[in-house]
Amino acid sequence: MSASSRLKIARLGMYLAGLVAVVNISVIYLALPSIERALHAGIADQQWIVSIYPLMEGGFTIAAGTLGDLYGRKRVLTICVAGFTLATLACALAPGAIPLIVARGLQGIFGSALLSLPVAILVAMAPGPDEREDAVRAFAMVAGLGAVVGPVLGGILVHAYAWPSVFYVSVALGVLVAATLPFVESGRLEAAPRMDYAGQAASILALMALSFAMIEGNATGWFAPPILIAFAVFVVLMIGFVAHERRTAHPMIKLAYFKLPVFNGAALTIGILNFGWFGIMLVCTLYLQNVLDVSALAAGFYLMPSNVAFFAANQLSARLDRAVGLFATTMIALGVSLLGMLWMLAFTVSTPAWEVAGALFVMGLGWGAVFTPAQAAGMRVCDEADQGFAAGAMALSRSVFGVIGIAILGAMIAASMALGITASLSGSGDAPATIRAAALTIHHGGAFSLLASPPPGLTAVGLEPVLDASFVSGMRAAMILCILATVAVTAVIGWLLSRRTDPAR
Repeated sequence: MSASSRLKIARLGMYLAGLVAVVNISVIYLALPSIERALHAGIADQQWIVSIYPLMEGGFTIAAGTLGDLYGRKRVLTICVAGFTLATLACALAPGAIPLIVARGLQGIFGSALLSLPVAILVAMAPGPDEREDAVRAFAMVAGLGAVVGPVLGGILVHAYAWPSVFYVSVALGVLVAATLPFVESGRLEAAPRMDYAGQAASILALMALSFAMIEGNATGWFAPPILIAFAVFVVLMIGFVAHERRTAHPMIKLAYFKLPVFNGAALTIGILNFGWFGIMLVCTLYLQNVLDVSALAAGFYLMPSNVAFFAANQLSARLDRAVGLFATTMIALGVSLLGMLWMLAFTVSTPAWEVAGALFVMGLGWGAVFTPAQAAGMRVCDEADQGFAAGAMALSRSVFGVIGIAILGAMIAASMALGITASLSGSGDAPATIRAAALTIHHGGAFSLLASPPPGLTAVGLEPVLDASFVSGMRAAMILCILATVAVTAVIGWLLSRRTDPAR
């Protein structure tokens, strides 16, 4: 086989690796109602199923790049492709919500390498600077397409087969990526950085503690000992992490860059748009299928406009940034996203599904217009030797804010539904123990479990309107919070960008 043919196969494999890593972020959304029925997964369980993947993926992105530099990118990627494929198979075969959550977490850990190492490998294989830029641009485009096709692919698969099919497709893609790896050339860096194992462990455990507290707080009680302990663990670990990073010779996080206004502004921009995207996609998925009774197939098409708008706006974002500058681009883009959120405040139990698509399209335009300029600005103020850290820091911001969005917005909906059930049962004179059990079922058994076995005094026919109305009430409260958070963070970003002293537009 000629050298050019081997190079084409190797590049195809790297593009597929990015595609499968991104697809697994969004393809799961359309399967959630089916998973709820099949595995009795409540809202808290669904929050974990969605959030654990990007949490682990973002948390290990920097580590994956460092390990590739230490032990060879091809070797580390080969191990991670195999681990990702096996973890994905475990997701498809999961007998319950807890095994699925664990398997999704393993998916995210191995998937971190599928996003970070292929870019480094493509750059190393390119013969010149122009070819390197083309390769990176093509990788970003293919990965972006993964976000676009994810919801539709998930809807088609769940509609035609069953929820495990969304994972079987990724297993097949993982096998294809593995088949291309023998054609990849990879070398070890002469001066590879050392791995910051203590910093990596502290950061991941802190994020896990925060996620546990945010997701489980509604069901357990915000002042329950496990929740308070989780918050305390998060604070202690974060203080320890910062102290460790300040004194270690090989820090995972370059704290000096957090003194730069543009770097902070870029990280916050990436964070707040993913706070909205992750949380709102979860909300809209459940709203479409559980409240508006839209099929999984149709829901996939109604969710797709957000990704299509994001992809289209992202292609034009560099021109907007050059024309008006980073500050104006950020303010305009986040302002547009707010219009879509305001639209969602008008949603009811009978809103046409096309309005969901319309609101998501508007939000996607705003998010897509600022994502690349923010990422580029954050990386531009970092030294060339720290570009891997810069990319990892932006990915970590995406994951942390995304998980918080899922946790907070999902928790508000779960709380609203539990209150709705509590009010209905209290009015019918049920015992407090029955009321508490029904409310907990919303969190860890799912509304469908409650409908299948209604509490005494209620029927499924009478219970469903209560669930729908309380979901919409919670969704409205969640959107108000999302709007306020976006406005507040946008103000902080504007202040940072207006006072920057570092070299960025």
